[in-house]
Amino acid sequence: MRNILALMVLFLGLFLVACQTGKASKTQAAAAPSAQHPELSAREKLIPCATCHREVTPEIYEEWYNSLHGLDNVKCFQCHGTYENFAVEPPIGRCAACHAREVTHAPKNKACWDCHPAHKFTVHR
Repeated sequence: MRNILALMVLFLGLFLVACQTGKASKTQAAAAPSAQHPELSAREKLIPCATCHREVTPEIYEEWYNSLHGLDNVKCFQCHGTYENFAVEPPIGRCAACHAREVTHAPKNKACWDCHPAHKFTVHR
């Protein structure tokens, strides 16, 4: 019984450390200046995001491409919005369009990507 209790305390401690680490990196990312997207013509705005981001941000593209979102062909704008209303961190309301049940049962003080790696959503952090 003591061993089980000790393991539970250990896992709880690791979970809390992992959550705090995620918050720290998010705070650092928020403090870093955001890159400006180059100005696009009306015609260029019709090109799918992945066309350019495959080369510009290959690590993010690969995460998405190999995720369930990529396999289900969920496009960037469906979560992040268009050029007119783009959000690096999508509002939870956009997640609810497809994941209403999950959003309803999720902690109200956390975004989905606080617990699930962004673009993968396969495992808890």
